[in-house]
Amino acid sequence: MSHTHYPTTMRVQSSFAFLPRFIDVSPMTSRFLLILLFIVLSVVGCNNTKKNSGDLPKLETPPLSIGVVADEALAERIRLEVSARTEEKITVETIPRKVFLNQQRQTKDILIYPPAMMGDLIQRNWLTPIPSSILSLQDLALDDIVLGVRQTEMHWGEKTYALPLGSPVLMLMVRTDILKQLNLETPTTWQEYAAVVEAIHNSEFLKSNDTVGAATIEPFGEAYLPSLFLARSAAYVKHSENLSTYFDFTNGKSRLTSPGFVRAAEELAQAAQTTPGEFKTLDPQSAAEAFLAGKSVMAIGWLNSKTKVPETFPPDIAFAPLPGSAEIYQSQGNQWVPRSGNKPVSVPLLSTSGMVGSVTSASGQTMHAADLLVLLTGPELCSLISPASQRTTFYRTSSLPMAEAWLPKGLPGGALRQYAKISIDQLQSPNSMVNIRIAHRQEYEEALRTALLSLIGPNPPNAETALKQAGETWDTISEKQGQENQTNAYHNSQGTANSAF
Repeated sequence: MSHTHYPTTMRVQSSFAFLPRFIDVSPMTSRFLLILLFIVLSVVGCNNTKKNSGDLPKLETPPLSIGVVADEALAERIRLEVSARTEEKITVETIPRKVFLNQQRQTKDILIYPPAMMGDLIQRNWLTPIPSSILSLQDLALDDIVLGVRQTEMHWGEKTYALPLGSPVLMLMVRTDILKQLNLETPTTWQEYAAVVEAIHNSEFLKSNDTVGAATIEPFGEAYLPSLFLARSAAYVKHSENLSTYFDFTNGKSRLTSPGFVRAAEELAQAAQTTPGEFKTLDPQSAAEAFLAGKSVMAIGWLNSKTKVPETFPPDIAFAPLPGSAEIYQSQGNQWVPRSGNKPVSVPLLSTSGMVGSVTSASGQTMHAADLLVLLTGPELCSLISPASQRTTFYRTSSLPMAEAWLPKGLPGGALRQYAKISIDQLQSPNSMVNIRIAHRQEYEEALRTALLSLIGPNPPNAETALKQAGETWDTISEKQGQENQTNAYHNSQGTANSAF
């Protein structure tokens, strides 16, 4: 390809074509003017550069901020551990639950909150997914997180929105000495559990004992009652032939009147009739404390680092998974059939408590915030930060040797090791079910709570009738937010995204 080369004189003259025609610009003069122009421009440019560089403000990255929902003990521990490891001025603020839910917008970089809140926060567009590059970091050790938590409460649909700080599951606690005395065994199914409760309740031992006041103690307190019911229902309603649990996957309608939920409601009401009124207002921790104080032969609850252990407690205590079911309800045949192998399966319910951390959509430092979240939840600090909260438990398989950090002082080492091992096994189970996590969760829980309180009170109604009323309220709540939106949210909350069922 040929190029046209212009003579130097022509190029210079053309550069000054704007001069009036009566000015004679010779080649020598043109060169002089061009050199002079270059010098002037160079000086001006250098002066401007020097001036502008001196006037530019120094950019400083604002410190990261962390909001912890209603857990000052956890917030204080985060402050302590972060300040010991970085010179960065990271702010940590405790936000009361009611204040948090009434906020119109979110300004923190990181939120630490109960996992069941995730649906509400995502509906408000407060959270952003954890970057995939962060999830592959060796410091996070994603595969070390227990399977149940990793597959459910960290996710919304196919995206990872949170990193865990631990989510406890209910455990069965038994006095093996008394069971042996009464020729009873630790129950493995809810039917066996009901039979053991009845046998103890009607025994001469219970009638004549001044300390033991109940066959069993469960967390019947109003705040936890809906979760207790769902935990009792899990083994009946969660199995490979029934992917729709709380709602129908196809239309989003309530499934509270399905046979699994009805049977669980009947058994819950039956157990409540044997429980003295003084034990009907407890949560999982206080139920465990009453058991350790010798008030019952069995109990359903959990331990944490704040659990009160009396100076003297029953020596022969043991822990077991929550009772399960050896049969499932087959919708196609409208009948109860044995599980594969005819063996009972315990299905733990996750996200009834616990804490998780997420990066907010309001943060302008997503990667920086995610890095900090990895530090807070990773293997290095998990046994230092998580145990500060009464809501959490161990959530990494590598934490098993350090389980005493999450458990109370004073219990025998053998009992603590048994509790930790069974808890990890439950959290690792592929058969877990996750609690209700969709938006307006509190409204759904309140409708269910109303029905359950009627069932455990005097003159209880028919279980199916009570659940039908709660189910109708659920459908009304769903219709208000849009049935399609609710159905999609339910799919996402169960980690199934838009899969067809």
